[in-house]
Amino acid sequence: MARGMAGTDASTGAGTGGSERVEIVTRGERRRSFSAEEKVRLVAETFQPGETVTTVSRRHGICTSLLHRWRRAARGEVPSRRAARPRLLPVRLVAPDAGPTASPPPPVPDIAPVPIEVVLRNGRVLRVAVTTGLAAVARRAAAREA
Repeated sequence: MARGMAGTDASTGAGTGGSERVEIVTRGERRRSFSAEEKVRLVAETFQPGETVTTVSRRHGICTSLLHRWRRAARGEVPSRRAARPRLLPVRLVAPDAGPTASPPPPVPDIAPVPIEVVLRNGRVLRVAVTTGLAAVARRAAAREA
């Protein structure tokens, strides 16, 4: 190996002499499935005095996040990432009559206002503040659909 130029050596920085050991770990096994009884037994094991989720998971060769998920399910908790997913509903915007206009709702303290997104017929997206009046939204939508 030529060492004349700086930066030409490939190394892990683990040492400079001799040979380096590289270990490649592959998953030769298929995905395991656990029965309800096994899950209950493993979760109960994590609640024993002196036991932790980490020690139980290492002893049985399973991921700690899987044991945490089973513990949350045993407590009846719903996964947060699915509960927080927003749902989009179709909305039809109708221009107001010449009658009295309703005042916008008062802002809620400690909550940042989130813009409302209106998907127009031509595919464009109109983003407006929650406090924007209905007549102003109708004018903007009409201008962008033209």
